[in-house]
Amino acid sequence: MTHYKPIYDIILLFCMLFIINSCNQNTKKLITINEKKIDAIQNKQSFPSKMKITTEKVVKEEINISKIKSIQKPITNDVVFEFRNERLLHGRGIKKKKVFKKNDQALTAVFKMFKQNLSLKKNELDISNDGEVFEEIDYNKNKNNKDQKNILVLLPFTGPYSNFGIKIRKALDLSILNFGSNNVRVIYFDTGKEDEVYNFNDLLEKTSPQIVIGPFTRSSLLKVKPFIKEKSIPMFTFSNDIALVENNVWSLGFSPEEQVDSVISCALLYGHKRFGLIAPNNLYGKIVIDRSVGLIKTKNDNYFEKLLLSNSQLNNKSKLYSILRKFLNYNDESSLHSKFDSIFIGGSKEFILEIAPMLAYYDVDSKKIQILGTDKFNIDEIKNEPSLEKSWFPKIINRNQKDFQLIWQNTWNEDDNYFSNAAFDAGLISINYLKQEKALQVYLNDLKSVVTGFEFEKNGFVKKPISIVQVEKFGKLIKVEKCSN
Repeated sequence: MTHYKPIYDIILLFCMLFIINSCNQNTKKLITINEKKIDAIQNKQSFPSKMKITTEKVVKEEINISKIKSIQKPITNDVVFEFRNERLLHGRGIKKKKVFKKNDQALTAVFKMFKQNLSLKKNELDISNDGEVFEEIDYNKNKNNKDQKNILVLLPFTGPYSNFGIKIRKALDLSILNFGSNNVRVIYFDTGKEDEVYNFNDLLEKTSPQIVIGPFTRSSLLKVKPFIKEKSIPMFTFSNDIALVENNVWSLGFSPEEQVDSVISCALLYGHKRFGLIAPNNLYGKIVIDRSVGLIKTKNDNYFEKLLLSNSQLNNKSKLYSILRKFLNYNDESSLHSKFDSIFIGGSKEFILEIAPMLAYYDVDSKKIQILGTDKFNIDEIKNEPSLEKSWFPKIINRNQKDFQLIWQNTWNEDDNYFSNAAFDAGLISINYLKQEKALQVYLNDLKSVVTGFEFEKNGFVKKPISIVQVEKFGKLIKVEKCSN
C-alpha cells in the first residue's frame, strides 16, 4: 500500500487542479464571440461588386398608417429599408463572387446605354453615377434634408397579389439605387389587405410625395385616387382599367381594351369579315366583347355573333357542347366550318383551354379559321395547345428588353416580366422628373421610356409598342406583318 501512495497522491492532485480550473471558468470567450456577431450586424450593409450602382444616395423607408376606424398612431421617421431578397444586403464581410469579364463589360455597356436614353432631351439629364461601386448604404443620410423629394409607392406586399408587388418593388429598387439622386426618398406602403379601409389622406399628409407609383389593383386605385386627385399629385398606376385614367394619372397596365383594339384591327386589316366572339359572362367578358363589337361594326358588311358563357354552362359539359354546336352551326355531314372566318376567345387561362379544344372538335381548324385572343395567350400551356396553333394575340415588344434582362438576371437570378420592365421605367422617369423643375406633363412630352418604349400623353393615355404575334409549333412566336402598333 505504501508503495502505491505517491501514485494516488499524483492522481488526487491532478483531479483537484482540474476541478479548480473548471470552477474558475468565465464566459469571456462567449461574450467575445457575441460581440463579433453584433459588430457584424451593425456594420453597413453592402452589395456584391457585380451590381454597378451608387448606393450612398438613396434613403428608403416603409410606413404604416392607421385605419380609419382605429386609433391614429404616429409614424416614426425610422428607416426600415429592406429588399425582399435579403441575400443582397448581408454584411460587409461577404465573399465576392467571381464575375466573368465579358458579362461585366456587357453590364457596363447596358448601364451607359440607359443613361444616354433616360430622356430624349439631353440637356435634362442629370445622372451622376459613373459606374462606381459603393460598399455602404447610409440609411440615415439626408433623412432631414429640407430639399428632400419623396416618391410614395403603393403596392401589395401581402395578400393574393403580393408576388406582383414584390417583383415591382425589386424593379423600382434597381432603378433608384442605380440612378437615384441624393435627395430622393422612396416610401413603401402595403396595400395588400384590400378589405381594410385606410386613411389615405393621412398618408399623403405625412409623406408629402411629389409623385406616386402604384397602386397595382383597380380596387386600390379607386380608394386612393380621390385623395391623389385633390392634391394634384402625378401618379403612375399599374392598373389596367383605362376608365380610371385621366389628366395626371397614367396607366402602365396593358388594358383589355388595348389588347382587343390591336388584335381585332389586325384581323380587319387582313380582310376578315365574319367574327364569332366567345367570352365568360362577367365584367371582363362584357368589356372585351363590347370593344370587339364596336370595332367590327365600323364596316357595314361585317358580321358577328357573340356568346357569353356563365359558370353553370361551363361546368355542364353536355350543355356546353350543345351551346357551342349551335353557335358554330355545326353540320355532321360537312367537315368544313363556314360560319366564321375569325373566332375571338377572351377569358382566363382555364376558360381558353376549355373552349379551344371544343372548337377543334367541331371542325374549327385554327390553321384555316383565324383564332384571336388577348395577352392571356402568352403562357406556355396555351402556346403549346395544338388547337391554338396559328392563333393571333397582342404582345408588347419592349425596345430594350434583352438589355434589361441581362441586368435583372445578374441582380436577382430570376426571370423578368411585363411589370418589372414597366416598374423599372417608372422609377427612371420619377427620378429624372424630380431632378428638374418642369411639370411632369411637360417633362413627359416627346419622351419614350428606356426599357418598354412607352409614350405618355397628357390625357393619361400611354401608347405602348404593341405587335400582333402568331403562335407556331412548340410555342414559338412570330410577328404578323403590318400589325405593329
